[in-house]
Amino acid sequence: MKWVSYRSSDGSERCGLVQGAKILGHAAGVTLLDLLRSGEGLEAAAALVTSSPAEIVDLAWADVLAPIPVPPSVRDFAAFERHVSNAAVVAGGDGTVSPIWYKEPVFHFSNPAAIRGPRDDVPVPAGTKSWDYEVEVAAVIADDCSDLDAATAESHIAGYLVYCDWSARDLSAREMGFVFGPSKSKDAATSLGPYLVTPDELEPHRSGKGYTLTMNGYVNGELYGGGSWGEIHWSFGEMLAHASRDTTLRAGDIIASGPVGTGCIFELSEHRDYLTPGDTVRVEVERLGTVEARIVDKGEKLVPEMMIARSILIAAPPAAVFDVIADPRRHAHFDGSGTVADTITAPDRLTLGSEFSVSMVLFDVPYEVTNTVLEYEKNRRIAWAHPGRHRWRYELEEVEGGTLVTETCDFTTSPWGERVAGSAWSRRDAEAIEKSLPRLKALVERGA
Repeated sequence: MKWVSYRSSDGSERCGLVQGAKILGHAAGVTLLDLLRSGEGLEAAAALVTSSPAEIVDLAWADVLAPIPVPPSVRDFAAFERHVSNAAVVAGGDGTVSPIWYKEPVFHFSNPAAIRGPRDDVPVPAGTKSWDYEVEVAAVIADDCSDLDAATAESHIAGYLVYCDWSARDLSAREMGFVFGPSKSKDAATSLGPYLVTPDELEPHRSGKGYTLTMNGYVNGELYGGGSWGEIHWSFGEMLAHASRDTTLRAGDIIASGPVGTGCIFELSEHRDYLTPGDTVRVEVERLGTVEARIVDKGEKLVPEMMIARSILIAAPPAAVFDVIADPRRHAHFDGSGTVADTITAPDRLTLGSEFSVSMVLFDVPYEVTNTVLEYEKNRRIAWAHPGRHRWRYELEEVEGGTLVTETCDFTTSPWGERVAGSAWSRRDAEAIEKSLPRLKALVERGA
């Protein structure tokens, strides 16, 4: 099973079961943490929402939150030997791992109040110039438990999720010189999600103490590093046993693995720069999904833009440009969002009232949307209504040197437009337009 937490159109926080490209939503106000604390188990909750969902929501358009937005506690281990060895080299050593590390798993507490969703922006905290990500996986505790045995402790795991621990390496270097270990260097942000995936989904991939599932980190679309969950030295059972000794783990607690080898810039800092505002980080764990975050200035505020418009000059007549845009089977060739996979059904050429269906991929889930052309003036303007009822519009103006093309994402036509425009979605739409227009230009000019 895959579970998500999301904010419904009525503003309530809910949880839901993912089935294909849909979320089967639970009642308003019922969270995943509520389900875990109830003691009835996720299987029973799944049966309820499958037979009688409170609402059904398209996953692609849902306002997805961290699966556990405010966990009772967060423990972050260092369970991958290759990361520990690489970090020792960067710190000036020869890569030898301390014998203490092999005796028992070690962890630090992180900040439950700093949890962010899988698509939330992440600001660079004050005082750091070495902002970093970490590619990790985490377990969510299913029920209150204590003094667990490593051999059976995994039976207390409700599911796993992608975990990205954001770290200020320069602050950490100062803090680690004292016996208390990391504090403010790990205090600002932790990204979780998008899914809570139950252990049975992963069992076919079991290998040794982990799973043969890839874990990778990307910056601005470029693969920086990563490895396999199967490399893990300390199993989650061993980590849970250690964490629960002489104390109680609570339902909803987060137990994180620490970064996989080369799953952070710190290990690669001889040839990789740390993060700065404007960078985009993607953390992927196979079968668990993706966290994707834009790095921003601490004080940056998103100003809602109800009409996102960008323009480009294309060295071709309007008719040549219009021919490409009006051919729905060519949209994937210049799409800059990375979500358009293929055109499924469409006429050879769009006209007023035309409908065309497109296969898409978002949140690692394939889905389909059907658009309708509502504005049309040959060689001058075309716009189609998106299922979210906002419009994508292309306007063409003949100018000296060719055609000035303006692409607009217009939220004014959608009843949810103001809410979407005020979210991180609008920034991603702006970035998609900024990538699409140069691709359209290249496509048309090659043809011309």
